This record gives sequence, structure tokens and C-alpha cells, in this order.
Amino acid sequence: MPRRSTTDAIFALRMMMEKYREGQKELHCVFVDLEKVYDRVPREELWYCKRCLGVAEKYAKVVKGMYESSITAVRCAAGMTEGSGVEVGLHQGSALSPFLFAVVMDRLIDEVRQESP
Repeated sequence: MPRRSTTDAIFALRMMMEKYREGQKELHCVFVDLEKVYDRVPREELWYCKRCLGVAEKYAKVVKGMYESSITAVRCAAGMTEGSGVEVGLHQGSALSPFLFAVVMDRLIDEVRQESP
């Protein structure tokens, strides 16, 4: 809801819940916290989603190769920290990351729809 506050969103949700309750219909809601979302995408879930979408194996291998053996280090005033392995999340600043995130979200939405009556 652009240019609206959290209070507006909560009010709209409560109104919708009341409407469904009055009509004795089921209402299913999903809340997604998008803060630091790229850091939290499980990579195994990403590989699963790409398989479900039928991404060609050669492309899937290229992307997976970009993520295998990922290492991160922090540069500070004292120098560079020792590298540490990263096994979860999408690469920050990569042009591919928004697409990969959309692939995971698309699959999640499909699964929620399948589970809903």
C-alpha cells in the first residue's frame, strides 16, 4: 500500500477479516518480512524452485557454481578479516539476485495457493 502507514494496512486487514467472518468464509493470510530478505533465502530452496520451474540444467549449474564455496570477509580499519564460508542467502549487489528472489517467491505463492481451499 504505497504512501500508507502500517496502521492503515492493519485497519484494512481487520476490515477484510470482519467481512469474511460475516459471510462465514475462510480467509487465509500470509505475512512476509522483507527486511534483509536476500540474506535469508535458503539456497537449497532456491535450487528446488529452479528445478520445479524447469530451468535448463546447464543454466542451473552455472548459477549454482557462482554460489558454491562462497566466502565473505569484512574490511575494517585494522585490515581484512579472515574469510568465512557463506551457505545461505543471495549475493548482495548481483544483478541476478532480484530474479532469483522472484523465483523463490513465485514458488512460495504457488504452494500457498495449492494449500488454500
